[in-house]
Amino acid sequence: MAPLAALLLLPQIALAAPIDIPTEPLRQASPGEAAAAGSTPAKERPPMELNLRARYLTVPNAIMDAWFFDAGDEGANPFERPRLRMYTFGVEYVLKPRPMNWVFYYEYVGNGIKEGYWDDRESPADHDDGDWLKPSNFGLHVLGFNYAHEIPISDESRDVWVSMLFGAGLGLGIMSGELTVWHPGGNSSITNNCLRDAPSFERKDTCEPDGEINLPGVLPILDLTMSTRVNFAERANARLDLGLHNTFYVGTAVGTVF
Repeated sequence: MAPLAALLLLPQIALAAPIDIPTEPLRQASPGEAAAAGSTPAKERPPMELNLRARYLTVPNAIMDAWFFDAGDEGANPFERPRLRMYTFGVEYVLKPRPMNWVFYYEYVGNGIKEGYWDDRESPADHDDGDWLKPSNFGLHVLGFNYAHEIPISDESRDVWVSMLFGAGLGLGIMSGELTVWHPGGNSSITNNCLRDAPSFERKDTCEPDGEINLPGVLPILDLTMSTRVNFAERANARLDLGLHNTFYVGTAVGTVF
C-alpha cells in the first residue's frame, strides 16, 4: 500500500512545493541579436522638408551690352534700357536620404521688367530702329525637379550645424501675360498707318500697339545651384542659394523638417 499512497499524495506535494519565478525584467533583443535570430529591424524613414522659397533673377548689364545699346552709348537715344529682372515665390518638398536631396518644387515667376526701348546693336549703328516693349501681367508658372548633394562643413551631432549643397535639375515654365510691342517706322510688321515713319519711342505715345511678341507657351528651365544650409536640430532649416535658373539668381528658402 505504501507505493500507492505515495502516488496519491504526489499532487498535494507538487502544490505545496515553492515555485521559483524569475524577478529580472524581460529585455528586448538588440538589433544584432534580432538579426542573428532571423528577424529584420524596421527601416527608418529618411527626413523630409517642406519649404517656402523666394528668388531674385537678373541678367547683368555687361551681358546685355553685347546685344543692345544703352542710353550711355555714343549717339544712343536718351532711354535707359530696361533691366532684365524677375522674382519668384514658391514651395518645395524635399526628400533627404543623406547625402542626397531630391527637391520637387512649384513657383511663380513674376515680372520685374519695366516697359522701355530696346535698341539692338548693329554696324553701322541705327539708334532709331529699336522696339518699344511693354510687359502686361507677364510671368511663368514653373514645375521642376532638382537633385542636390550635401556636404557637412560642421559637426552634425550639434543642434545647429551647417552644410553645403551642389545640384542641378530641370523644370517647365508655362507662360502667362503678354509683351506688347511698338515697332519703328518703316518696319514691315507695323499693323496700322499711324506715324509710319517715326521711331517706336514716338509711336508708343500716339499709336495703337503693333501686337505682341510671339513667345513660346512652354519654356524649359535649367537649374544649376550652390547652397549653404543651416540645420536646426532636425526640426527646421534655412538656406541661401546662388546659381542659374535660366538667368542668374540669388535666393533663400526656409522650412520645417519632419
